[in-house]
Amino acid sequence: MISLFLRHKLFFILTLSSFLLSGCISGGNTATKFYILNPINSSKSLITVSGQKELLSVEVRSFSLPPYLERPQIVTRTDDNRLRVEEFHYWGGNFRKNIMRVIAMNLSQFLDTPNIVIAPNGFPATPDFRIDVTVMQFERGADNRVYFSAQWQLLCGKVNNVLTSQIINLSRDVNKSTRFEHTVSEMSNIIGEFSNIIGKEIMKQRNGSSNL
Repeated sequence: MISLFLRHKLFFILTLSSFLLSGCISGGNTATKFYILNPINSSKSLITVSGQKELLSVEVRSFSLPPYLERPQIVTRTDDNRLRVEEFHYWGGNFRKNIMRVIAMNLSQFLDTPNIVIAPNGFPATPDFRIDVTVMQFERGADNRVYFSAQWQLLCGKVNNVLTSQIINLSRDVNKSTRFEHTVSEMSNIIGEFSNIIGKEIMKQRNGSSNL
């Protein structure tokens, strides 16, 4: 027969084991959070009332990310040469496709046209312009700034020749906040700024003048 002491000891061990197992399963009660980028909320248009009679059409033809960003988790940079994959902070869907959708929606606002498509979806007719983007960096750095670096090209839709090719470097302060809500908000703002640069270049090529 088990003594009273052994019974108490066994009860203690079982209770402790259950507690530890529960902690392992719940992951310390840390909930996984999901985030998405959003288009800017702006009524600003690059189209003047008398400056555009026909709606422009634009295709976001290609968009690539570096391999370290092609993952469901949000990635941050702890120093120049070290990355951190966030265990409990995920993108709510495919990160690359999310950026493409946001660019398309921003351009629709800036150019005042619904005729913005993302490849492989296409128009019945050839679009006026095509856009290719290669991202080289897009994450929050150790200094709490979000950095975006990309090479992009604007092509004429009809003959497919390159009208301009640029490398763009943008950054925004996250106001010393480590909250990912603020980080993602500033990432959305950077994509809005990038979309505005693309929209202005489209209007420059359309109007044949650098004076917008």
